Amino acid sequence: MKKRLIPYLFLLPFLILSAIFTLGPMLYVFWISFHEMSFLNISNRVFVGMDNYSDILKDEAFSQAILNNLKLILIAVPLVILISLGLAVLLNSKIKFKSFFRSAYYFPYIVSPVAMGVIIVQLFAKDNFLVKLLAKAGLEEVSWHTAMPYAFGLVVLIVVWSQMGFYMVLYLSGLQNISGEYYEAARMDGATKWQQFCYITLPLLHYTTYLVVFMCILSVLQIFDQPYVISTTGGASAGSPGYGTLTMVMYIYEKAFRYREMGQASAAAFIVFLMIFIVTLVQKLSDRKEKE
Repeated sequence: MKKRLIPYLFLLPFLILSAIFTLGPMLYVFWISFHEMSFLNISNRVFVGMDNYSDILKDEAFSQAILNNLKLILIAVPLVILISLGLAVLLNSKIKFKSFFRSAYYFPYIVSPVAMGVIIVQLFAKDNFLVKLLAKAGLEEVSWHTAMPYAFGLVVLIVVWSQMGFYMVLYLSGLQNISGEYYEAARMDGATKWQQFCYITLPLLHYTTYLVVFMCILSVLQIFDQPYVISTTGGASAGSPGYGTLTMVMYIYEKAFRYREMGQASAAAFIVFLMIFIVTLVQKLSDRKEKE
């Protein structure tokens, strides 16, 4: 009996640290969400029950933030998957300078999100050549971060640009685990490259794709840095123009540190936590069913 307990004793420090730095703060945020309080005077708090949840669910800004995150999931996530898969297939083939291109596409993933936000804003500023070129194609000649729907387009662009390299690496790993015998047999049967891709590559990459989809959704639900930089350039308020680039995490940040409404910020944070928890739970259940 004692020998069986020994492995669990090694987990004790991890469980203690998890309780202190994960479970403890989560419970504290949940408790704060039922109070009206400011972080400047934590001791001066008033219990308001479910009022904070009711208020933020009625708040137009929070509704728009949820809608913006959902739009990012519907637009950016498929683009990330398609581009990262395409790049992986290309870089898995016999091309020159393969290592260079792999590094180049992965590089944006490790660049500071703030730096990427500044670069994107400057690239699509009104006086930039790229904007003038796009204006000739029929688009407005404006600084994209100041007008809708261009500002939201910048957020989509930066999500795709920053994430595609990481998921490209995951797809490359999946492609390299596919035996060449499948392709050899398909070529002997006269299958074209497109048929090989549709009937061999895609089916054998289904688990990788499934992993990429859930990881990408989770990252989009938590996005903050790049949209914040894009929207606040020039001294504008977070989420500008209007609430067009506002995300759920930006809403939490603004409520907590600009308006100092910690109770409502905590309520919004707990709602976002529930969304992420549900997505994670679906992923775990799907994974278990996949393995069975």
